[in-house]
Amino acid sequence: MAELGKRYVDFFRLYLKHQDKISRVTLWGVGDGDSWKNGWPIPGRTDYPLLFDRRYQAKPFLKDIIALTQKKVIVKK
Repeated sequence: MAELGKRYVDFFRLYLKHQDKISRVTLWGVGDGDSWKNGWPIPGRTDYPLLFDRRYQAKPFLKDIIALTQKKVIVKK
């Protein structure tokens, strides 16, 4: 989860850096239970790639992404 969160924050930091060229970012799903990556490419495989878990609860790193957009300082853990 920590690695996924760091990766998401890094991507969003890059998107914000180039916001003059990027008008939107689209994620293919909301919660992990709805992800197209479940069962692909291996049937029965489970994946956890999105910002919300299977119960649609925000993952811990979502607050860091929101803080980036509000220009708040993110405390590294």
